[in-house]
Amino acid sequence: MKEVKKQYNILYEFMYNSKTHIRLVRVIAIAVLLLTGFNRLLSAQQNAVVDSKEDLIFIKNYYESIFKNDSTNYSALTNLGVIYQQQGDLENSVRFFKKAAGLHPYNARAYHNLGILYSLMGKLDDAIIYLEKAAEIDSASSYSIRQLGIIHLQNKKYIEAIESFNKALSRDKLDTESYLGKALTFWLMEDYKNVITTIDKMKRFNLRFYRMELLLADVYYKLNDYDNAMKYAKIDEQENSSKAEGHYILGQIFSSVGENGKAKREFEKVSSIIQENPDASLELSINIFFESKVKQQFE
Repeated sequence: MKEVKKQYNILYEFMYNSKTHIRLVRVIAIAVLLLTGFNRLLSAQQNAVVDSKEDLIFIKNYYESIFKNDSTNYSALTNLGVIYQQQGDLENSVRFFKKAAGLHPYNARAYHNLGILYSLMGKLDDAIIYLEKAAEIDSASSYSIRQLGIIHLQNKKYIEAIESFNKALSRDKLDTESYLGKALTFWLMEDYKNVITTIDKMKRFNLRFYRMELLLADVYYKLNDYDNAMKYAKIDEQENSSKAEGHYILGQIFSSVGENGKAKREFEKVSSIIQENPDASLELSINIFFESKVKQQFE
């Protein structure tokens, strides 16, 4: 699984839709504790991001105290599972997530967490089982189905990925991440016309994803539609002038239409960027478009 993580550089968030900084949560925690007691405190801290060793110890100690007083508390169980995973203690992480699922069998999030954990461990069969269970329990949400699609995409099971993303979109027709996953799956399958079809449908809903124009430029270039390739490549270059891959594809397009002087200038920009950043890549990968949009998340 380390190889998969390196290849795709997947970013993992440790609470569902969490954007709250832990230090703010600590202030809220103290205030709520003084005003309303532990039950409200639990709610206030439920979606905290753990971003330092000091913060991790604070949160871990807090949830351990909750667990000691109530070993069935879902928030304590699931947050301890997250913390142990972050510390690399996967055995204890599995133990807490399984207990959460066993004690709260109608909570889709408990199964979702197990699915994500098993995917991180490389146990894909188990990951699929638990994510499918989560999707069955929460039949209105696209979340767990989409994560299944991401796992299939990571493991080059493209047909299964498309099926999962389509199911997610049947639950939420405005799910940007599922459109993105579907477009990237078609792109890896070299089914470029369906990439365009998928993105066109997104546009009708006024949806977009990070560096969408770069993907369109690459697709149109491979379809030998240099006018559209040029149009989208120039848009991407304006918005991401410090990125080597955008200049590189624009240089390729200029070269293909015989504008060698312009191609040379783009390739010179590529060389300059690489000199400043030797890790810059010229090859497009799904990670470029994933950015922070598509990721495996604990809830």
